[in-house]
Amino acid sequence: MADSSDLRRGATPSGALRNPKIDAAIERATQVGDPAELLALLDRSSGLPARRGGVRAPGPDLGPNAPLPRVNLDLARAVGAAIADRGAPAERLVQALCASAEEYALIVAAQALAAMAIRTAQAARSGGAGGAASPQRARGSRGARGGFDPLGELEQLAEDPRRVVRDGVVAALRAVIAARGDAAVGELASWTDGYLQAYVALEALAERTLLTGISAGAEVVARLEEAFAMSDRSPRADERLQGLRLLRQGMPAQIATFAGRFPEVVRWLEEKTQVERPESRDVVAQAIAALRKGSFSDAETARLAAALTASAPPERYAARIVQGTRKRSKGRR
Repeated sequence: MADSSDLRRGATPSGALRNPKIDAAIERATQVGDPAELLALLDRSSGLPARRGGVRAPGPDLGPNAPLPRVNLDLARAVGAAIADRGAPAERLVQALCASAEEYALIVAAQALAAMAIRTAQAARSGGAGGAASPQRARGSRGARGGFDPLGELEQLAEDPRRVVRDGVVAALRAVIAARGDAAVGELASWTDGYLQAYVALEALAERTLLTGISAGAEVVARLEEAFAMSDRSPRADERLQGLRLLRQGMPAQIATFAGRFPEVVRWLEEKTQVERPESRDVVAQAIAALRKGSFSDAETARLAAALTASAPPERYAARIVQGTRKRSKGRR
């Protein structure tokens, strides 16, 4: 079984599907569009908790630090690739997997969608679409010509509130980025208009090995700016939303990872030291702290910290504060 950390990193799959029973189940599921038999066959090897009463209820999101089940991501990748090999006839099966409430069904669907997106791009580059390059998806598009859009379907899965599913989508999206490079980074513009999707997009990008194959630093900064601006302008009513909290929690470490590859990210962060919203200033402060823990010089991080301090708004009723005295009224009503 693959370790849960492999799921988060997007580790390289171990190989093609080798189980003839699963392959035959995929073929039958493709024909009827029903994944029930396939999922039952995968259940014991999924790495997820056992079913209760024949059905596994959707699990809760236990928070960013809770241990994940040891999800068998290698199997999900192999099954997803085998499904994608069926081409257009498998689209109905993938849509049925996407409609499932089961975590492993959604993880398998994510890997299948990633494989389909990669195959579509490769076919376009090799002349399968008249020799033209694959057109870039517009923001919010779900297939400009009304067809099946694997990347758009994958974006829909990113909205799932369960962390194990989101991590499966992150792994799938990293496979797409690794295969398509800068073009995939540009297409992620459609992901940065929703909190959970934006988090998944940035988390997928924020992998050091993956970033070495990307040269479009300006596109990475653009995705970061879109996500940061969305959180900075979010209405107060959204403060309790899981997606907004997760986006803000993830950005500091993501910013530090991006900055290690693209110097323009540091310049972008310096501009953000002027933001006014307290929650956004917290993100900037934590990002500077993350840079300090990394390979950045003390002088550079001190300069950023000084810029943030200098832009801090004056404390309310500062003239009434007497230094060195206790606030005896704290906690009273």
